[in-house]
Amino acid sequence: MADVERKPAGDLLPARSASTPTAAEEAALVEHLERYKTRGYTILRDIVSQSVVAELRDGLDKRMAAKMSNKIGELDGKEVTGKELAATGRTVGIGGPDDSRLIGYPGLLSAAPEIAELLIKPFLLNPLLLDLAERVMGPFVQGDGFYVVGTPPARYTGRPTDVATRQELIADATTNSGTHLPGWHRDAYNHHDRWRKNPGYADDLEDGQPYTPPLAAHVLCYLQDMDGPGGPLLAVPGSHRNAFGDRPNGEEDEKKVVVVDAKAGDVVFFHCDMLHSGSANRAQDAWRYMVTSFVVRAGLPHRDDFTEAPLVRTLIAEAEARSDRRVLRFFAADSVDGGPLRREEEQWRTAIDAERQLLTP
Repeated sequence: MADVERKPAGDLLPARSASTPTAAEEAALVEHLERYKTRGYTILRDIVSQSVVAELRDGLDKRMAAKMSNKIGELDGKEVTGKELAATGRTVGIGGPDDSRLIGYPGLLSAAPEIAELLIKPFLLNPLLLDLAERVMGPFVQGDGFYVVGTPPARYTGRPTDVATRQELIADATTNSGTHLPGWHRDAYNHHDRWRKNPGYADDLEDGQPYTPPLAAHVLCYLQDMDGPGGPLLAVPGSHRNAFGDRPNGEEDEKKVVVVDAKAGDVVFFHCDMLHSGSANRAQDAWRYMVTSFVVRAGLPHRDDFTEAPLVRTLIAEAEARSDRRVLRFFAADSVDGGPLRREEEQWRTAIDAERQLLTP
């Protein structure tokens, strides 16, 4: 699709106060962090307004319609259209090449700038979400991937159009694990398998592993209510801190599964080690859209491209004009004083030197 006209620098970034959070903001951050540590996820309400949700859905529907008639993948060794792939229940990514159904990089900022621009202020660079990300994994947060995943409606798949029961949701997720359909999984950068498969660690996990700050966090926003036929997110709270396996195994495990309660425009912020699953879309005609921002510790490899996209260059120029190091770090463009890693090393050195001064001769 044709690129959209770039807005002038100074108009794209959200406003950010230079002062410390208010007492109410600090209390909310502390509450979200505590939920995140104990459950593995927290929900932030009404992050994206309903008017923006509607505008996003309209733009995404247009892009998805084009993908349905184009050749965007292979099935049984044969090149097929998006409609043929959607009939199998496979998700379709927005971001990356137009001729692929897969999540691709560069993501939305490059491939679908008219969609990305609607999400920059309320979602991608929302100060509240980045404040929480900094509390979760430290002050140096970097973007990793930004894209939309669409799950096809029943008119393509032939699925039932009623609202699935909790038991049906769990059964589908468990059956689909390891396939191309929504199923139980943990996200990139998780190290749960390392804990569970190395001798000694599994026993330590049985009574609860101490909370570990993640290398990555998943920030997602659904563009429809998650308690309807579009299908909810399933999660196993606490599975980022214990020996819970790769899927629920038996009735007692299934009791631990939570159907995440979130509405269109809410954001679910979760730990990369938490076990979770999507579910099938039973809406008759409406695609289910999930907007994702994956964030990692600065200095780690990032999958998205933050160099070539005109929209990213505009954002970086505006961040430089504002001296907003946090936005520059997000796009791996912060090089002042050696960049975030060098500044972190200096902080370590300062802390170590301060402790030496406390030693009693």
